[in-house]
Amino acid sequence: MNRKIIATLAAAIFLLSACSDPTGENTGKKTAGTSGKVDTTTTTNNQLSDDYYKTVITNGSYQVSKTRGSTLGLNSNFNLKAFETGLMSLSQLHFNTDEYYFQEGQYIDGTTANNWLRRASKENEDGLNPEDNGKIEPNERNPYYLNSILEQDYMIKKDDKFTLGGMSIGLSMNAIDYYQKVAFGADYETKISRDELLKQGKEMANKIVQRLRETQGIGDIPITVGIFEQSPKDSLAGGSFIAEAISEKGDTKVGEWEVLNQEKVIFPLVDKTSNELTNFENFKSEVEYFFPNLSGVTAEASYTADQLTKMKVSITTQFYGESEMIGFTQYVAEKAVTFLPPAIPIEITIESINGTEAFMARKAGETAFITHVFD
Repeated sequence: MNRKIIATLAAAIFLLSACSDPTGENTGKKTAGTSGKVDTTTTTNNQLSDDYYKTVITNGSYQVSKTRGSTLGLNSNFNLKAFETGLMSLSQLHFNTDEYYFQEGQYIDGTTANNWLRRASKENEDGLNPEDNGKIEPNERNPYYLNSILEQDYMIKKDDKFTLGGMSIGLSMNAIDYYQKVAFGADYETKISRDELLKQGKEMANKIVQRLRETQGIGDIPITVGIFEQSPKDSLAGGSFIAEAISEKGDTKVGEWEVLNQEKVIFPLVDKTSNELTNFENFKSEVEYFFPNLSGVTAEASYTADQLTKMKVSITTQFYGESEMIGFTQYVAEKAVTFLPPAIPIEITIESINGTEAFMARKAGETAFITHVFD
């Protein structure tokens, strides 16, 4: 695959996920709702695997989220990707990929999302973040708890017609609320405990579900809500979903919450030792010895209930000739089999200042890596 194509695809994904600051003066209310009547609705014919949903296509076009460009914006692209893919993973627990079709959120529009994300006030009664108490010290002010809202719609097909069958809502919460005491001044931090984050998120979830039940077109479908804890701005790992619950058909509140014991760490920067870290450091040493002048070898390791479930390795290097890159890629694949954890899915990306040079991946339960060197 040509590197220019990769860059174009990456730019398109970035635009679809672009966010802006909604703290402007427009606090007028707008009822959330669906778009007008459409002519034709189909889906993509191909399904990459059971891990992915087929996508709904309306009038030949992909339907972007109605909140596109209207949320506060997450701390990093690492958080953005983890937020979107993590919510889809939670959705698969409730909406089977063989039965449901994916569509970006069409019921919470930009104005509604902005109002919900702002502070509660006389001018904005719909605000989910607490009102400003007038204080500016980190431990005295009311922080912004809720950072972003993500809606994903899951459609079902009956008699060649697509209708809304389920919905997932992601609430991105701040573990650290970054703010300035004066405009363009120094950055300050208000730290939020996990307990307080969960308490606020659960209360907001019930308010959102009640509002959605009153939105035309949603009806009594099941609504899944996940609480996502953002990682700090300087973290190389994305955040994680820490709790989820579902509002069953017609309920105006969510049911019992399930705590999700998920964590993402960066190797070799993690501050605790483990067999996985030791093996990764051995892998890193072998790779660096074979190919000098590497800029870095790191990995994002995902844990669930203290068990390693996924790993994404990033190798950054200067640009070398095609034959050197082929040889290096082959060597990396060999050492990955030797040192990296077996059984779990692993992705390895080799990048230079010119973009992605090579990519290799292995599914869960497999041993060999599928590799590709970009020309």
